Amino acid sequence: MRKLTFALFAVAATGGASYAQTDKLLLEANRKTILDAKKKVDEAITKKDSLKAKTWLTRAEAYLDLANSQDTELTNQVPNAGVIAVESLKKAISLDVVNGKEGSTAAAAKKYLSVAYNKEGKAEGEGMKLYGAFMNAGIAKYQAKDYSGALKDLQMASEIGSKDTTAAMYTGIIGQMAKENDAAKVGFEKFISLGGKDPGIYYSLAQIYKDEKNEDKALATLEKGISLHPANKDLKNEKINMYLAFKKIDSAISELSAVVEKDPSNVQTVLNLAILFDNKAEQYNGEIRDIKEKLAEFDVEGVKKKVAAQKDKVDAFESEIKRLTDKIKKDPKSAVNTKKQIAEITKQRDAEKVELDNLNAELAKKSANAGNAAELNAKIAALQEKQKAAKASALANYDKALKVDPNNYDVNYNLGVIAFNEAVILNKKVGDMGMDEYKKDGKAAEATRDDKFKEALKYFEKAYSLKKEEDVKENLKQLYRVLKMEDKLKELGE
Repeated sequence: MRKLTFALFAVAATGGASYAQTDKLLLEANRKTILDAKKKVDEAITKKDSLKAKTWLTRAEAYLDLANSQDTELTNQVPNAGVIAVESLKKAISLDVVNGKEGSTAAAAKKYLSVAYNKEGKAEGEGMKLYGAFMNAGIAKYQAKDYSGALKDLQMASEIGSKDTTAAMYTGIIGQMAKENDAAKVGFEKFISLGGKDPGIYYSLAQIYKDEKNEDKALATLEKGISLHPANKDLKNEKINMYLAFKKIDSAISELSAVVEKDPSNVQTVLNLAILFDNKAEQYNGEIRDIKEKLAEFDVEGVKKKVAAQKDKVDAFESEIKRLTDKIKKDPKSAVNTKKQIAEITKQRDAEKVELDNLNAELAKKSANAGNAAELNAKIAALQEKQKAAKASALANYDKALKVDPNNYDVNYNLGVIAFNEAVILNKKVGDMGMDEYKKDGKAAEATRDDKFKEALKYFEKAYSLKKEEDVKENLKQLYRVLKMEDKLKELGE
């Protein structure tokens, strides 16, 4: 995942000279003025004036001056100055309401609680002081790595500056850092709703929705970002990654195919498309395997063979019982011992007959579902055709990538893997052949198999010449053994 990086800068809401340029004596005088004002207003709220709205408004203004000071010695003394200012403003408003009507002090206090915007949308008014206080406090806490504290301050700044994209953006970013994704979502969504266009924000918000497995919102966020930044590769690549994460491989293939069509010379994009088709083909293996497992439930021929074998067992016991019965007729003197033998064999025969009955019942049940078996076989055939098409598309794109860059390690390696796996399948077919089938087709099948092994060898040797990876080396050793290439095997240290 691409990490979003950013820089935070202090918001000098009240203007003024910088700390470095301020004369030391003037700085100390200013510090004393602010601290004296703070002391005076703190004392005022403990006296009879505490019931006056003006007292609380004055206190709020004193704390705002402190919060917006660029003198860190002051701001560090009262890091929550902005919060105290808000509490004082709300107190001033509550004390200046008579019969449901607010007085002039309440109206003045309210102006601080939200930023005003002119016709051109430019921020102005007393609210900028409170906005600046929380922005500066949030940035200071961020720099001190107090992400939870910074988040709270920036949320307040965003609330006060209702149309401000900066506070909304920082709320989202620091919300992620504080591992508070709900707060981050609110910040990012506000940023976007206010017309913010930074592609990194769209990327980050989509990631949050992806982690929540909210497929629709994750993709919709990326779509919106791409519509604003059609040339942004990060957003486009992440969209494809999300399709894969949400198991929408067909959508990923469609998306990347359009990219390849526009720029077929980009070897990495063509390679990625080949890999997608490769994965698609592999996906079919799971579906085919599941159907084959179900198909085993309708294996009539297999049960028929078991029934025949079981019947032979029962017939053998019947024959032996008949032979012993005939013996009694011919030799009455052996009747006692012979009857004991007949009783034992009859018991064994009866047990085998029970097993035969069970097998016949199983055969009847599976025969009744023969139609289901035909349906499943048809599904397997259809899936195998789709798999064949996906493999062909994968190979076509690998070949296309190879033409663009014959010395691409990944392309050569992947083509080697495909050829090797096909050779292994062919080898299994040879091993499964009966004697008559092998006499007829075995040699030709072995030649086809060996050709595939040689094809794999060609690609692996090329890949190894480009990058001496250990797994390629092991593949080469295996191929040299299979193809009885002893000299080549020695070159690799065997």
